[in-house]
Amino acid sequence: MLFCISVTRYMAIAHHRFYSKRMTFWTCVAVVCMVWTLSVAMAFPPVFDVGTYKFIREEDQCIFEHRYFKANDTLGFMLMLAVLILATHVVYMKLLLFEYKHRKMKPVQMVPAISQNWTFHGPGATGQAAANWIAGFGRGPMPPTLLGIRQNLHNQNRRLLGMEEFKAEKQLGRMFYVITLFFLVLWSPYIVACYWRVFVKACTIPHRYLSTTVWMSFAQAGVNPIICFFLNKDLKKGFLAHLPPCCRTPPQLPREPYCYLY
Repeated sequence: MLFCISVTRYMAIAHHRFYSKRMTFWTCVAVVCMVWTLSVAMAFPPVFDVGTYKFIREEDQCIFEHRYFKANDTLGFMLMLAVLILATHVVYMKLLLFEYKHRKMKPVQMVPAISQNWTFHGPGATGQAAANWIAGFGRGPMPPTLLGIRQNLHNQNRRLLGMEEFKAEKQLGRMFYVITLFFLVLWSPYIVACYWRVFVKACTIPHRYLSTTVWMSFAQAGVNPIICFFLNKDLKKGFLAHLPPCCRTPPQLPREPYCYLY
């Protein structure tokens, strides 16, 4: 799931136009339904079979008791998990490199304007042709600088809107990368314990270490909403807007200077 999110974040930033055209409302609904269907298909069927869950005191949790179990199955699952975690971080590293390369400022290349009758036009036109034409020094038709004012403002507004959407996508990408980092930090001790069980069979895992790693993996699910609250401004504003008036902090009014008369 985190790997799929990383791919969508990379597509949203590196290929923003393609992503905005393809990722429509119904596409998002289809993806959400597919994810929930897969989750229910994996977690809900064992409930119908009585006795399939077993409580393990060493790990302080209930696990699904497999009827046929081999150590190679655990090793294959953990290797696949490690590969997915590595691939997820590779995608985020490519995303960070993409943002770093596009942050560099490039030198401005001046393109000369074109003129035949004092009506300068072209990429290098600065608006002087419009001033000349209004002052009566220009000849011929109205220069393109005046004809394209309304269209240029419209394109500028569209560009600003695209920049705001791009900035929001970057903030979402950073939020999900922080979630991925916390997933790696909180699940790494338990992954080490699983490899320990497979490769070091002669030495048992200490109970305190195993119990701590299990509770760290449980804490990962509770940390995600906190990360989303602090790193997502829109979510924070929406949550604070639904709080009762007594719990809201009053907005700070600008201070005005006072004049004392004696």
